[in-house]
Amino acid sequence: MKHHIISSILVSGLFISLTACSDFLSQEPANYISDDAVIKDESSAKSALNGVYHRLGASAYYGGRYFDAGVNLASDNVTWTGSLNFYYDFDTHQYSAENQLLSYAWYGIYATVNQANQVIEKTQELTVISDNERRRIIAEATVLRSLAFFDLARTWGNIPIVKSATHSPTQFDGVKQTEAKEVYKDVVNDITGVLDDLSETNDKVHVSRSVAEALLARVYLYLSEWNKAEEFATRVINNKSYSLGSINDLLSSKQSQESVFELAYSSSFTNDQSAYWRSPNDGGRHEWGPSKEIVQLLADPSIGGDRSAFFTDQSSAQVPDYYVGTLYHRSAADDNVIIFRLAEAWLIRAEARAKKQNPDIEGAISDINTVRERSHVVPLDASLGQEATIQAIEDENRVEFAIEPHRWFDLVRTGRAVAVLGIKEHQQLFPIPYNDIEADKDLVQNPNY
Repeated sequence: MKHHIISSILVSGLFISLTACSDFLSQEPANYISDDAVIKDESSAKSALNGVYHRLGASAYYGGRYFDAGVNLASDNVTWTGSLNFYYDFDTHQYSAENQLLSYAWYGIYATVNQANQVIEKTQELTVISDNERRRIIAEATVLRSLAFFDLARTWGNIPIVKSATHSPTQFDGVKQTEAKEVYKDVVNDITGVLDDLSETNDKVHVSRSVAEALLARVYLYLSEWNKAEEFATRVINNKSYSLGSINDLLSSKQSQESVFELAYSSSFTNDQSAYWRSPNDGGRHEWGPSKEIVQLLADPSIGGDRSAFFTDQSSAQVPDYYVGTLYHRSAADDNVIIFRLAEAWLIRAEARAKKQNPDIEGAISDINTVRERSHVVPLDASLGQEATIQAIEDENRVEFAIEPHRWFDLVRTGRAVAVLGIKEHQQLFPIPYNDIEADKDLVQNPNY
């Protein structure tokens, strides 16, 4: 099988550049080692693990325009305001298998998988390392790989699961795609298998036990396993390392008190998201911004409350309706990217309580109100019925994560995307990149692409 995802390109640790936009590439940080580097001791194993974090935060993945632009633009919270057509395709739901952004993301996420596989395999073989450190490094790499598989499955549906480091283009001939639901179950099994090996120290920029629990809560939500989603969301909520601070703290601080897991950047390893949100007046490109609809919702004190700070209005007579997102505005290029924060755990638990076999509507409303009260929004009436409560959770998620990549996935997983966005059924999954379909006859394209 001539997998591009496991090709020599990934083995060498290089990214595929997009001809239309060469600045997609980021510098490697000093503590990064390539996929084919030798892991021979504890120090090199830790450096290789840092390489997995780097892959996760690279421009092809969380640090760039796939999750921020592609996924956000496909929702109704963000709109295209720039000049690059492969972004516009997501705004209009005209994405195709030839879209450059999708190719870049597919490669980038599987590069993360491959790097994690390398760390897991080679660290298992080490003899000059303590058992606790060996288990911790493997556990962190496993959780990061699990996050990558989860993101692949919720984006493309059925995807190949590859758990061996790639050393040749044909190494995995015959690997078939696994159904998305089975991918989620596999992710759960992998994470629960290493949960006890993870550190309980919560430094927010590395995988801890709480990060794994936050991911499990999210995956169980996708599996509609409500009791489990409630259980793991509660574990995160009960961790005294996190608290719901002010919206201003979230917007202005790296590693805020609410943050559970975020990716750190530096002058040598930059976050591309910030520049693409910011206006040219602030040194950015403003390729996308908050939609007029989400701006109106956030500006309504009864809905947005303090969350109106998620955007700024830079409209003028010459340029009307010009809005700028502010979450990635704390610094120019080294602003951290938030992957999990405490508000999500509260809203996951609310949804799980509202949807489980014996619904706890009172508990669900209480959880929603915890998030609303933090933003100085009037609490919901405790007398809401189940249907109204579930709709309230959807609405709250929309404004709480206004410019974070939640809205699209929330609408898709709840079966609401077609009705709310006016898209076709098949457009809820993105097409697998054309080059990979052509090179690998084992890959089956998503329907109607």
